[in-house]
Amino acid sequence: MGTSKISVIIPVYNEEKYISEVIESMNYQSWDGLVEILVVDGNSTDRTRDIILKLAKNLKANREIRLLTNPQRSIPRSLNLACGAASAETIVRIDGHTKAPENYISEAVRTLESIDFNGIAGGRLRISPSSDTIVSTAISTAVCHPFGIGNASYRTYQGNEIVETDTVPFGAFTKETWELLGGYDEELLGDEDYDFCLRARAKGLKILLNPAIILEYYARPAYIDLWQQYYRYGYWTTRTLSKHKKVPAIRKCIPLLFTATLVFFSVFIPTLLFLQLIMYLAAAAFFAFKTSRPVKKPKILFSLCLLLSFPILHFSYGFGNIFGIASLIIKKRR
Repeated sequence: MGTSKISVIIPVYNEEKYISEVIESMNYQSWDGLVEILVVDGNSTDRTRDIILKLAKNLKANREIRLLTNPQRSIPRSLNLACGAASAETIVRIDGHTKAPENYISEAVRTLESIDFNGIAGGRLRISPSSDTIVSTAISTAVCHPFGIGNASYRTYQGNEIVETDTVPFGAFTKETWELLGGYDEELLGDEDYDFCLRARAKGLKILLNPAIILEYYARPAYIDLWQQYYRYGYWTTRTLSKHKKVPAIRKCIPLLFTATLVFFSVFIPTLLFLQLIMYLAAAAFFAFKTSRPVKKPKILFSLCLLLSFPILHFSYGFGNIFGIASLIIKKRR
């Protein structure tokens, strides 16, 4: 399979703060071949489009940008538009909130070559604060901490070997793979990556994590943003679960079980509710204060912010699960 030309796909909406870094990171890839950058904009209302068009005039000789528009704004629709328009056989995805290392394309292609391009390759996420505030730093710590996020290998894996896993962020794959899987599911307005990987594994394809690829992702800056982000994740995870009729991963179900038991105990066994909350807060406090030791920021304040980040992360995801299930029940009854 020829891999001299690569199509990079980037769905964006109102990313004026980050889009320059994202595109520049693709412009200066170590890959020597032609890189076609397809940006699908969801009708941004900020300066995202203007920045993209300006950057398009100052790219390296073997780089080009094509700007597409998705009025529907949904991520899976944008991804399908980009994949359909891609002129290269190999597609590399990245998002408008993420900065790629210069070896992203070359390592992704090398990983795909190791499985004869029969699968999806990706790397690890290094979560960075989106600002210098203690809250932003605490949020970025919570979303890559095992207590906060579970055993998601793309956030917690520390090894040096390429390993098979259940999912990778964004990912690289061939256009043939995208066509084989029928594209991204446009009914899933969240969890589309995991669903894509689940269907790939069901077809016998491999999902490989290459730790040499370290993608820098910017976490949400405030608690309200964190709540909205993980509520959406939880809501759409239940749709993935319903679609595939199986538990996708244990870590995805723990917030649901935890939140559901809290609701149950609050109605029927209040004593157990208090016991469960005390145990949870004790665990959260332990990890928050333990994690704050190497942090240079004021340790007590950082610990308290991290302590607050954990339940916001877990409860938003759990309640997203619950309301996702409720919406499915209502939909079926109608």
